[in-house]
Parts: sequence; structure tokens; C-alpha cells
Amino acid sequence: MGKVAIISIDGGGIRGIIPGTILQIIEEKIQEQTKNPNARLVDYVDFVAGTSTGGILGMGMLLPDPSDPNKPKFRMEEVVGLYHQYGNEIFKKTFRHKIRSFFGIREEKYPNENLLKALKNYFGDIYLSELLKPCIFTAYDIENRNAFFFKQVKAKADPSYDFFVRDLAQATSAAPTYFEAALIQSRSSEQFPLIDGGVFANNPAMCAYAEARKYTFGSIQNPTSKDMLLISLGTGSVKKSYPYQKARKYGLVQWIKPLIDIMMSGNSETVSHQLNWLFDASGNNEGFIRIEPELQPKNSNMDDATESNLKALKEAAIKFVENNPEKINNLVDKLISNKSDNHEN
Repeated sequence: MGKVAIISIDGGGIRGIIPGTILQIIEEKIQEQTKNPNARLVDYVDFVAGTSTGGILGMGMLLPDPSDPNKPKFRMEEVVGLYHQYGNEIFKKTFRHKIRSFFGIREEKYPNENLLKALKNYFGDIYLSELLKPCIFTAYDIENRNAFFFKQVKAKADPSYDFFVRDLAQATSAAPTYFEAALIQSRSSEQFPLIDGGVFANNPAMCAYAEARKYTFGSIQNPTSKDMLLISLGTGSVKKSYPYQKARKYGLVQWIKPLIDIMMSGNSETVSHQLNWLFDASGNNEGFIRIEPELQPKNSNMDDATESNLKALKEAAIKFVENNPEKINNLVDKLISNKSDNHEN
């Protein structure tokens, strides 16, 4: 019997190019091995989770083709192409905005007009309920003070939890200090004030695990870790040090950027540790696969969309694949054989 194949993608702004490029390479390897140029990664996946930029990648994977709603609209190359096409526009500040926001202190660092335009062009008028596979994407409700989860299954059952994909993409990526909070409206006209889910689940893999436990996938009902193949992708590990003698004197302004970095990486590392233990305890120690390339500190900024940095992020992803051929090839083999096993069952 096959496993329930899950893909989970961390948050990290423009660094989403890293997991996006790795997923593109995995898709291309699947096409090569199956000798099927029309194969799509999403065909080999049962469930998708994402936070922030990872949410945008996941939504792009699951977007249906208008000419055939049962097939994905985009290849992974086109999904990650969103960053190359729109990244520089999304992370661009006019001089007027710099002055009005007092260089990001009084208001958000970036106006969101270009982000909204890019999401509208990319996702159109597709609803969450129309996405191809069960999925979960994270956000945080700042008025009700609770975690908010966008779920395809829930959206199909209840219009009050169905949203335009472009709106939930804005909500999951509304990173505090970078973009303004999102006020989005469901299909039944209910409003939700939301910010980036990275404030509590930058690595949404545990959210994916907990949610998938509720579902039935073919002959597998309420799967546990022994029934899963969970692939978790980070946006680059950065071990940037904050020396004590310097940090001990930090005030509010000095702590903002380091704190975001520490919270994001700390959450991702903790979730990975917990899942490694869970899968190992169930005897399925090869069922959890964490992919987290190392990243140079100079390329760690979530909003550096310069051409040189976009290139550096893509090269970091390619280098990771080249340096870990066994890990990537084994993953591709697992996805292909897993689909075959599930089809037979």
C-alpha cells in the first residue's frame, strides 16, 4: 500500500525561489523518468500546505486549468516564475512612500498595490474550493486573536470559508512591517482581518500533519505518520549570529529584524525536530524528508528582489540539488512508486 504524499512549504518572502526551484527540478525529473512531458508534480501529491511565500507556491501548484479543471494550470517552472516576473515590482518603494512611512517606521515598508496586481494577474478569479487537492494555508486573525486556516475541504462545504485564491494569497503573505494587514471577504461576504501565518507557523508541516490526520485518502483513513510521505521544504537556512555584547543593548527598533529572523528559523527547526521524532517513533523514519539548503547571510533578506539576488537564490537551490543527488533522486523514486502503489490499490 502506498503512502499519503504531502508537500509543505515554509514562509520566507522572495526566498520562496529556493523551494520553488527545487520543486521545479523534482517535477522535471519525474517527467524524465516517466517519459511523460505532461506530468505535473501535483499529480503525485495528495495534500499541500504552505505559509506566506510557501502558501503562494502551493496555491500556484494547485490552480486548475480553465480548459480542464481537473488538471493544473501551471508547470512548476511557471509557478516559481512568479517571483522572477513580479518580485522586483512587489518589493519596490516609491520615494513618496518612503517619506510618508518614515522609511517603514510609521507604516508598512512596502505599498501593496503591486502585490495585489500580481496576485490578481496570476490567480484570477479562482476560489479556494476549486483548487485541485486538499490543502491548508495559514494566516492569523488579529481582531479575534486566533490562528486562521484556509482549507479547501472546508471551503467546498461552507461558502463563508471560501475565498478568492488571490485574497488568501495576500492574507498568508501579509508579513508585519513589510505589508499592511489584509482585510479579505469570503464568498458569503464575511470579512476577516488577517496577517502572515508565519507569526505562528512559518514551517506549516505540523499543521499539514494534523490536518491530514482527519482525512481519508483512498483506502487510507485517518493516516498517522506511518502512513505518510511528508516532504517539508524550507526557504534557506541562515545561521546569522547576533553577538551578545551587541545584542544586549538592542532596543525596540534594533530587535525588530533579528526577532523576525529568529522566530522564523526557530519555528522551522522546532517543527522539523518534532516531526523527525514522530516519524521515527512510528517506524517510518524515511517518511519525513526535510529539504533546507544553506544560505549565505548576504542573501537572507526576505525582500531583496534585485536581479543579482534572484539569481543567487536560484543558484543556491540548484547547488543543493547537485550536492544531494541521492536525496533528490530517492525522493523522485518514492513519489513515482508511491503513485503506482496507490493506483494499484
